[in-house]
Amino acid sequence: MTDEGLRARKRRRTSAAIQRAALELALERGDLHPPVDAIASRADVSPRTFFNYFATRDEALVGEPMQFPDDADPTVGDDLLDMLETIALLVLGDRELDRDLILLRRDVMRQHPELFARRVVQSHEIEQQLIRLAERRATLDGSDRPHERGRIAALVAMGALRAGWMRWVDRAGGETLEAAVRATFDEVRSMVRTAAIV
Repeated sequence: MTDEGLRARKRRRTSAAIQRAALELALERGDLHPPVDAIASRADVSPRTFFNYFATRDEALVGEPMQFPDDADPTVGDDLLDMLETIALLVLGDRELDRDLILLRRDVMRQHPELFARRVVQSHEIEQQLIRLAERRATLDGSDRPHERGRIAALVAMGALRAGWMRWVDRAGGETLEAAVRATFDEVRSMVRTAAIV
């Protein structure tokens, strides 16, 4: 592995340790205000390192969102939905996902619905990235309504991503995240074909 790859892996592990510490302390304390010093101590990093990763305690609790790059190639894939699936899988492939951390965050969100509201804001930002990407593809495909078509495709893709994510978490490592996401996109295609026949 290259030095850059090792640094990226170390950065992901440190980020996960900080998030885990923040969530564990939130559960233990029963509130969403664990002191940054306590989070840093639990994660075995300095407060300065904490702020190198997260601007606020809230960011550590909510977690790092998926980021669809602005320069993503909208021409990949056979069609609009296939393009969104392909790019989503590329983005997911760059992330080291920790199922235990995801379940821990889910436990905290059950105790503190306000944290779920912050995740909804984060999801909206991801949706907007997908919509912009889908609009670009719809325009390239010659759609006379690229905004409408892009929005519909992006929201369907967002639903398939969430369903794939939930399937992966629920199956406890029974399949890879990539396989789970592919399966949910395939299910969407199957539903569309069935609806078209009916």
